[in-house]
Amino acid sequence: MPETDYLYVQESQLVASGRGLFTAITLYKDEEITVFKGDVITEKQIRDRVSAEDDKYFIALLNGKILDCMHTECFAKYANDATGYSASLFTNNAKIIINEQNQVCLMATKKILAGSEIFCSYGKRYWKKHRV
Repeated sequence: MPETDYLYVQESQLVASGRGLFTAITLYKDEEITVFKGDVITEKQIRDRVSAEDDKYFIALLNGKILDCMHTECFAKYANDATGYSASLFTNNAKIIINEQNQVCLMATKKILAGSEIFCSYGKRYWKKHRV
């Protein structure tokens, strides 16, 4: 099923978080939700984007490379971290994993009802750098 059939982006329920990722169908624990898409960038591109503070969509890959999702259309990059930016009534319901095809993706950690926002942890290192 194409991701556009069951995922959509709209204003996040988290304060000051921009847009968020939502599901139009019920998702189940351990179900793969969506794949992160982007460009694997060079060391120079990494330095330039970090200097420009244009690094909020970086994902560190297992091989040490960086995947930048900022300029690529993909649903996964819209999943916000319910526990990272500020106090929230929401909890993370997905996690970032490497699937059997060695793709970085989101996987449900519990049942996520249709109409719900999908949240995942960005990790302590991300928030240490980007906390306002």
